[in-house]
Amino acid sequence: MALLEKPITTQEEFDAAIGQRLARERETSAKRYEGWMSPDDVKKLTDAHAEELKKLTDAADANAKALAEKDALIAQGDKYRTDLEKTRIAIAAGLDPKYADRLVGSNAEEWKSDAEALAKDFAAAHTGAPIGSPERSGAPQTAEELAKQKFGEFLSGIL
Repeated sequence: MALLEKPITTQEEFDAAIGQRLARERETSAKRYEGWMSPDDVKKLTDAHAEELKKLTDAADANAKALAEKDALIAQGDKYRTDLEKTRIAIAAGLDPKYADRLVGSNAEEWKSDAEALAKDFAAAHTGAPIGSPERSGAPQTAEELAKQKFGEFLSGIL
């Protein structure tokens, strides 16, 4: 601290000297922090960024939800197209459409070969006339008669 040229003898002189010293200190601080932001400016900027971040986050969430809905609709459409193709293949192979969901494979050719094999198996299983039909001569006419016949065959095999 520099020595005063004349001694301070009154309160007014003291206040003036302190005022000058404070003014110099403020000027030095202003030069030192020139270009820096004030705490209030930082708070305003931080709040603005937080608000913008919230808007962007909300928009990103909305986009993610819309994409998930879109993907679900695409998957549903793909399933409907697959089911329709399997039904067409089942009908073309001579199967009842209710068997379309039993076709296995990952493409139309695999479904077609499976449908043909399934139709062939059904045809082999149903070569004869149904149990109650008049075309079955000498064969049991009802399920009860068939059961009696099978039971008789079982007993003759034991005895």
